[in-house]
Amino acid sequence: MRVGTTRTAAVCTTAALTAVLTACGGSGTAAPTGPAEVAPPGKLVSSGTLTYGTAATFPPFESKAADGGLQGFDIDMINALSKSMGLTAEPLDIDFDGLIPALDGRRTDVINSAMYITPEREKKVDFVPYMIIGEGLLTPAGNPKKISRVPEDLSGRTVAVTRGAIGETYMTEFNKELKRQGRPEMKIMSLPNNQDAMLAVRSGRADAFDTSTPGAAATLAGTKGTFTLAATFKNETEIGIAVRKGDTATATAVKKALDRFVRGGGYAELLAKYQLPASSDYFAKTPTTAPGSPTSPAASPRSGS
Repeated sequence: MRVGTTRTAAVCTTAALTAVLTACGGSGTAAPTGPAEVAPPGKLVSSGTLTYGTAATFPPFESKAADGGLQGFDIDMINALSKSMGLTAEPLDIDFDGLIPALDGRRTDVINSAMYITPEREKKVDFVPYMIIGEGLLTPAGNPKKISRVPEDLSGRTVAVTRGAIGETYMTEFNKELKRQGRPEMKIMSLPNNQDAMLAVRSGRADAFDTSTPGAAATLAGTKGTFTLAATFKNETEIGIAVRKGDTATATAVKKALDRFVRGGGYAELLAKYQLPASSDYFAKTPTTAPGSPTSPAASPRSGS
């Protein structure tokens, strides 16, 4: 599934994207090509630049390209949104658990890193939602520990998660459920990023690792028989671009740019490019709001978060 490793010529020549994307190749930075179609926010970390925080270890959303740049669904999308605001997109690639502190500290204007929308995070930041995904547990090939039921089959096992990501929260909640059931809790191995969690399973230090369902599909496609998808859960989780709490100017600009991107066909092109399932299409389930509204009215209820 990890088709984001190289940028295909077919996508780059698609009319819906060429209006906002002008260059192919792994890169987290994109320069504007003309006047702003959407008014940018007035207060930016750097004038003329949309600085975004990302943890580029989570394909197919964000990862390192062979040339040292960044690639993935989120990278292509933020480049497009920035260009429609007449801005240059500039990444700050850091560990996931440092993203919200970096935003609060005004080192970035937004977080663009497949961030799951949870009530706890909504206390700290505001979101512009754009996708619906689930969680998957990957085990060594053949699923030697026979993990299928969540959380029952995780009892007594070691599960690797990305520190600060939603998987860590889910596993903590599952341990509470296991304790209520009178079962031994799992050992939660919190690691800096998704790649470290994957390597923990590959090396035998963990029995499974948590990732998104698109990320699981990308890993299975890219590792050819190394892992097995043992279980999926929480298949109604929304992800979004995060802005500082109360920063309505930035939220409104991002929402307007996203509305334009969706209506122009660019969003659908990226779903196809990265082979994301139709069920991930947030806008097929939730109509876009009128331009100027930072979030969709249907975005408040959080299923599975």
